Amino acid sequence: MTNRALPRPSGPHTPGRVALRLVDWSRPDPWVLDQPFRELMVSLWYPSAGGGLPARYLGQGAAATASTDDLDLTAIDLHSVDGAAVLRGEKRPVLVFSPDLGSPRDFHTSLVEDLTSHGYVVVTIDHTYETAVDFPGGRIAGRRATKQAHLEARVEDVQTVLAKLTSLAEGRIPGDGVLPPWLGSVLDLGRLGAFGHGAGGGTTAEAMYRDIRLRAGVVLDGTPLPPTGGHDRPILLLGSEGAQTPEAFWARHRGWKRDLKVLGTTPLSFTDYEPLLPHDPARLGSTSPGRVVTATRTHLRAFFDLHLRRRPTRLFDGPLSRCPEVVVIR
Repeated sequence: MTNRALPRPSGPHTPGRVALRLVDWSRPDPWVLDQPFRELMVSLWYPSAGGGLPARYLGQGAAATASTDDLDLTAIDLHSVDGAAVLRGEKRPVLVFSPDLGSPRDFHTSLVEDLTSHGYVVVTIDHTYETAVDFPGGRIAGRRATKQAHLEARVEDVQTVLAKLTSLAEGRIPGDGVLPPWLGSVLDLGRLGAFGHGAGGGTTAEAMYRDIRLRAGVVLDGTPLPPTGGHDRPILLLGSEGAQTPEAFWARHRGWKRDLKVLGTTPLSFTDYEPLLPHDPARLGSTSPGRVVTATRTHLRAFFDLHLRRRPTRLFDGPLSRCPEVVVIR
């Protein structure tokens, strides 16, 4: 059987990747009452300078969670390398990604590889027990949450990751895993952003309200709650055709904000199902996979380029000619 491949990243850099187990000893696990600590698995993606091994897609537990009858997730080719040397020479803006309830952290690899290829460092988080998580040594933490994400725990997971990134930037090893030399030295934690899909979008918005270090955020087809505290940092909502505009959220958010929809899409269109599954309008909408991937990648990168790199764009003033399926709601 021939392996399927994710779309090639559009930037000049080859993504490197490394997995890391993080432990937060300051809080118990919300899903396992007798566990007095919270442990997470994350992937750090960074522009690489070569070396390493071809990256595999999902671990055994994650693949079993996301498998379908018409897609073998053990036979997917990536464009990343595991454990590659770090491309040095400049500081990189850093993005933190939170997935939807039940989705593995690396199930948005098409988007993450593209951002990394354009010079971002991206940290993808598994919210343990909301999906099956593969830990070192072959241990799998199965899914316990069935219907609802634990927003408070998720936001604290993001804060744990930010604390560990600070340790890494200061030259300390923040968790269990083999990190390539100089990775901490390229992190620019003065240019931090976040994005998330579904429940991860709500996680992103709430984490931004609680932590001023997060300077810009994108909600992919999520419904963020009204802010618990106002701020004027930029927020982009990029949703599927049927996504609802959260009026209470917009009413209490100050500053730069946009609400966009991608016509002919469903919530699954923002995952790797879009480019990998046989095209099925009932599951993924009527717009072709190539156009959905291009539109999502283009707007995601342009948003962070604008707000973290100060690169001007007119993309959010109206539809881009090569992305006519994206409409500006407000």
